[in-house]
Amino acid sequence: MGWLSLKEYQLNNLTTDKNSNLSKLQLPAQSEAVCRTPYGLPNRYATGDAPFSIKSGDFNNDKKLDIAVANAKSNDISVLLGNEDGSFQNQTTYSVGSYPQSVTIGDFNNDSKQDLAVANTESDNISLLLGNGDGTFQNQFIYSTGSSPTSLTVGDFNHDNKLDLAVVNNGEDTITVMLGHGDGTFQNQIKYAVGHSPYFVTVGDFNNDTNLDVIVANNNENDKSISVLLGNGDGPFQNQTKYAVADNSYSVTVGDFNNDTKEDLALVNFILNSVSILFGNGDGTFHNETEYLVGFHPFSATVGDFNNDSKLDLAVVNAFGNSASILLGKGDGTFQNQTEYIIGPFPCSVILGDFNGNNKLDLIVSNSGSNTIEVMLGNGDGTFQNRKKFITGSQPSFVATGDFNSDTKLDLVTSNNDDLDRSISVLLGNGDGTFQNQTKYTVADTPHSLAIGDFNNDNKLDLVVGNLDDNSVSVILGNGDGTFHSPTKYRVGISPFFATIADFNNDINLDLAIGNLDSNSISVLLGHGDGTFQDQTVYEVGHGPCSLIAEDFNNDNKLDIAVANYFDNYVSVLLGNGDGTFQNQAKYEVDDGLSFVTAGDFNNDTLVDIAVANYKGSSVSVLLGNGDGTFKGAIMYSTGISPSWVLSADLNHDGKLDLVLINSYENSIGVMLGNGDGILQTPILYTVGTGRASMALGSFKDNNKFDLAVSNAIDNTITIFLNDCS
Repeated sequence: MGWLSLKEYQLNNLTTDKNSNLSKLQLPAQSEAVCRTPYGLPNRYATGDAPFSIKSGDFNNDKKLDIAVANAKSNDISVLLGNEDGSFQNQTTYSVGSYPQSVTIGDFNNDSKQDLAVANTESDNISLLLGNGDGTFQNQFIYSTGSSPTSLTVGDFNHDNKLDLAVVNNGEDTITVMLGHGDGTFQNQIKYAVGHSPYFVTVGDFNNDTNLDVIVANNNENDKSISVLLGNGDGPFQNQTKYAVADNSYSVTVGDFNNDTKEDLALVNFILNSVSILFGNGDGTFHNETEYLVGFHPFSATVGDFNNDSKLDLAVVNAFGNSASILLGKGDGTFQNQTEYIIGPFPCSVILGDFNGNNKLDLIVSNSGSNTIEVMLGNGDGTFQNRKKFITGSQPSFVATGDFNSDTKLDLVTSNNDDLDRSISVLLGNGDGTFQNQTKYTVADTPHSLAIGDFNNDNKLDLVVGNLDDNSVSVILGNGDGTFHSPTKYRVGISPFFATIADFNNDINLDLAIGNLDSNSISVLLGHGDGTFQDQTVYEVGHGPCSLIAEDFNNDNKLDIAVANYFDNYVSVLLGNGDGTFQNQAKYEVDDGLSFVTAGDFNNDTLVDIAVANYKGSSVSVLLGNGDGTFKGAIMYSTGISPSWVLSADLNHDGKLDLVLINSYENSIGVMLGNGDGILQTPILYTVGTGRASMALGSFKDNNKFDLAVSNAIDNTITIFLNDCS
């Protein structure tokens, strides 16, 4: 086992240690081969600032798909080379123009090496980056366009076997066509009028004359339309034909959805939260717009056969819904209802490809709100790899784990703090990583925090719940069969936000320590050993104590307490006297917005250290312990955006403590593997549900591995991550 917060002390079927001294837990033997990805391959990779557009190609000729991303706010392109298992190497960036919103790929100089073209919206030009064929690119060449280019696409418009470009000029209601010379240079631009505020362009042969045509999505409240410009085959295009559509669209994609050999269109409807299908007549005209609901404010779509039935399907990313909608096609132009997958914040673009070489289509999404791309590996049946989720009550704010029905299988419990719910949910474990449907128990006003222990010494696990708006905690005794008694309430401070348990006075009975968010204090309630507790004793700490942990920081066999103070930039450490009382706090400065504290021996010196998640600082701070109750200065590590929770354990069985964090803003968790010398590696990111609230570690398959349960307060679920390390 490894180090965990005290409320998780019952993990992996450990017997209860009444001293709750985690330094007594034994780490597993080190594996011969070190596992680097405890919860499977990472599915998120860092990009530049505000990744908008994404394309795939083989940039280094290794027959593995690579990725190019246009980063609008950092004015660069990220190139991520692909590995054969569907993972990617760290990005290499290349400078381009101002506010690049679109990238496309082609061999513009006919050297059999893929190049990049980028539309730079604020500098009114495109950047051309010629590829070297080894995954690197030359410095950009600049070509002027019209005003505010937002999208570009590639095709051979004049049948000369040299690639050309079509660019949307959002600021002047035109498109630019640039015919290629075949050496990486282009002729002067030719402009064509389109609708108002054109945003997106793509190509296809809509009249079956073997000449490429152009489709433009016009994104204007007074001009909800698409423009069709039929190609003559010698480079020029005919004047536009406009078709009114249902809504403003940021994207249009092309496919034969009804298997009539005529190309159809799928448009994303940003306001209507839908996708529209327009069927092609084969002569360059379209008919019968049909709508299908997707997620909140869809932004981009792609088309492919995700379930290998020879019928085209759709994938749509929903920018404000932080989700991807999959609509399986029936082959007659109709689609099944969407299946929605949670992804990162503000997804702007989606592409498909077989990124792990298993002949099943995968998806990659650019998450503009978290500066990442996200990989969704396909199962080949129309579904995509996703973590298992289980339904809870409304707004599960805390999750904890223990064996509540004495069957040696770990169960889950959540506190549901919706004003209309006010309950806890108990989900009994099946021992295989799955859980039974919830059983709910009503508690007091706005239950928030949870802790687990045997408060009446009957070898049955009990619960304590912090009631945020009632200024109380509820003690709920367990029956040992997965059911619980009615709660008994105890008064504490204002807004009890966090609870932990330990034996603070060495009487072999578990006691409580509560962090009171709005009274800047902690309450200690000593246990009688029969399930009842003494009245609180209050200790002053910093402003907004939102997390605490009990450990022996000075090696005197007396438990101490460390507190994360959200509104102060310091950790409070209160050394214990061993009789249930504590000394005044000592303060240790860290980063901004402390949200959670955990402890462990991160540098293998047998002394207890502290790690703190800093919500406002988007960092984690490690304070190495001196063994006398004092700590060295904080070491800062960057995390995902706004980490709200952190736990420590040996996740990959190498005998070195690691961290796992919830990145509250970006729908992800981050795993930071430890080197064993106090140094942590860069986070490995995994997607979770929306409204990430809390997490708990435990062996849900009874295999001595640290699995992870994450509560999702917005979609009212728990996400389970099973540990893959051997």
